[in-house]
Amino acid sequence: MIENFEKKRYESFGIDLHDFCKETMIKRFENVQVTGINVLVLIYKGPIKVKSAGGIFIPEIAQKTDLEYNSMVGMVLKVGCDAYKGEQFPSGPYAKVGDWVIFPRGSSLQAKYEDEPIIMVEDFKIKLIVEDPSKVSR
Repeated sequence: MIENFEKKRYESFGIDLHDFCKETMIKRFENVQVTGINVLVLIYKGPIKVKSAGGIFIPEIAQKTDLEYNSMVGMVLKVGCDAYKGEQFPSGPYAKVGDWVIFPRGSSLQAKYEDEPIIMVEDFKIKLIVEDPSKVSR
């Protein structure tokens, strides 16, 4: 795992799970306060393919367009103080910090924080926890 986060590398090439360090990414968001029942999720961006399987070079605009905000999978960075509380969660929290989760596309506030694509999802909108986000597709 790479301990030192390489911002430009991630921005340009997406997340390569072989050298992505969850702890380093989570630490980058330690001073962000998440309110209410919200869950802060880093949107997963798979590694960019510069060349197609047939050897055709993919234009840079096409590479970036498919990465941000088209995903429905991401990593939980923070959980709001009121998330997963109450009668509707009798068995406790569905997801915890560091989990890769699936949520409905376009379900909540999407933004960038320090150039990282993030989404605020209400706790009940997280539908699945997955081991490997690269295996998820639409």
